[in-house]
Amino acid sequence: MMRLRHLSRAAQLIFAVALTMEGVGLGAEPNEGAAAATALTLLPDRLREERLGYVVTVSMQGREMSGEADLVTARESLERNGETLRVWRISFREAPPVPRSDEFLLRSDDLSLLERYYDAGGVRYVMRFNAETVNLSTSGANVIEPEQWSLSAPVVANWIAALPALPLAEGFEASAHTFDMTRRAIEWKLAVVGDEAVEAPAGTFDVYKVALTCLADDALSSTAWVTKNPPYRIVRRESAYLPELGRGRMVIELARIGGSAEE
Repeated sequence: MMRLRHLSRAAQLIFAVALTMEGVGLGAEPNEGAAAATALTLLPDRLREERLGYVVTVSMQGREMSGEADLVTARESLERNGETLRVWRISFREAPPVPRSDEFLLRSDDLSLLERYYDAGGVRYVMRFNAETVNLSTSGANVIEPEQWSLSAPVVANWIAALPALPLAEGFEASAHTFDMTRRAIEWKLAVVGDEAVEAPAGTFDVYKVALTCLADDALSSTAWVTKNPPYRIVRRESAYLPELGRGRMVIELARIGGSAEE
């Protein structure tokens, strides 16, 4: 397990936020049934190259903070071990109140997770995945010796990256795992629980309402609203925020289609 005590207090808090974005907090026990679930099938043809902008609102202990985030999805070709790989690069970058970035490389043919790069607080976390293991290293202000962990089940990228590629429909239910750097493979149950029209800053959209249940701690489960028809996008998501410091909520809402807050 990564030794968080080697990080500064500020870095620990930012690192905890990264885990909480997946609806998973620090300190709980591993889920003993994780290896039994069937891996989720993702559909590459549901993705498209584009840039989306979101409004991020955090509510905690009677306070509310707002910021912005960009989600960029792009195709690339990479050289790895003498092989040319076609990949999707999915990047989620947040501005204050908590500036950070989370980036994923997924194989273009099946969206299997290859690499993840997480940057916050002057530290870069680099994770490289295969079917059975994940290698973790860091660089920047706080360096941790590289580690390799075994995976009890195949994992998908975080839900912001994976939700648009799900084959959502009425009655949809599935199991999946994400990778958590304190508890490794974490099991989730997913279900479409309704369809409705949702209003966001970018407009009104027909969506499926998706419940994401974290089996390790139901209080950390989240809800997402994903467009029913192409192009497939997350319109809204509600999730836990910093549960280890005090229960709070985070809401992201689609604000821009194309463009960037920096342009």
